Order: sequence, then structure tokens, then C-alpha cells
Amino acid sequence: GGAADPITGYVYVGSVTDPRVIGLRPPPPGTTNADYNMGGSLPLPRIEGLPLLKPPYGRITAFDMNTGDMVWQIPNGDTPEAIANNPALAGVDFPETGVQSRAGLLVTPSLLFAGEGTGGRPIFRAYDKETGEEIWRTEIPVGPQQSLPMTYMYEGRQYIAFFSGNGGEQIPATLIVYALPEDED
Repeated sequence: GGAADPITGYVYVGSVTDPRVIGLRPPPPGTTNADYNMGGSLPLPRIEGLPLLKPPYGRITAFDMNTGDMVWQIPNGDTPEAIANNPALAGVDFPETGVQSRAGLLVTPSLLFAGEGTGGRPIFRAYDKETGEEIWRTEIPVGPQQSLPMTYMYEGRQYIAFFSGNGGEQIPATLIVYALPEDED
């Protein structure tokens, strides 16, 4: 999914480089009434622990829906340690690669919010929605973002909320809520 902004006319999309080989196969008997199921995938091909495909592996892209142009594109997340610390890249200076996960996005009148999403790290960020510049980041205490963020107002203050957790470590879904700074009129 993406996030559409009527103020700028931009739509923001989280995407990931995830090549797959998909095939059809008969389902196991008694599991479904479908004739065939889709199945099969390949891991991202690697040599010496490095992906063979050009980064960014996950990205956030802003498109101007009035012109159809791509306005900006940034990696979704920093470079994973397995890539940044790979001995084959010793001495090589390279830009952030992003992580192979799809960002969960929320656009507000002034900012674009994004978590790295399932498979990413537990980081939540705010970006300048016109440039993609990171303005703020925080670590999510219980695991990566698992749902799309939403916003609401309560007693004149804006909040951003989403669910987070990490099924691999059996951490249940937890509601995370951040409050935006109060206006100083």
C-alpha cells in the first residue's frame, strides 16, 4: 500500500526488491477446493553473503501524481550489518542500501512517517514529505512495525499509533503510540 497526499499531490510507495519464481502446483488433498495453488520462491541470490542485485533492497518513493514524475526515492532503512561489515566490501564506500522489507507509511499535512515493516529493524522515522530527508527516528521497543500507522487527535494533540511485535521471538502484538510535540503558540 501507499499513502496519498492531497496537499502536495504526491503518492508515497514502499517497495522491495524481491525476485521470485512462482509456479502452480496441485494442492495437498483435502486442503482447498482450488485446482492449483501458487507456490515456490527463491531467496535473494548472493555471492560471499552479498546480494547480486543493485540496492536499494527496500525503498520509499514519492511520485507526483500531477505529472507522473518520480520526485524522490530513499532507501527504507540503513545498510544491514551483514552487508556493511562484509569482508568483501572492506574499504568500499557505498550509500545506504535499505533493508529487504516494505515500509508501512502514513502521510500527514507536514510529515511522512514510516517504519521498516515486517522483516525490517525496529526503527520508526519521520521524513520531510517534499524531499525525503529524515527528520526524526526512534527505536521501537518491542520489534518492527507490523501494521500501517494511523493518526488521531486527543485534547488538541496529535498521536501516531501502530502495532509492533516480533513473532520470531513470540512477542505479542503491542500497540505503540507516539505523541507529536505540542504546538507552542
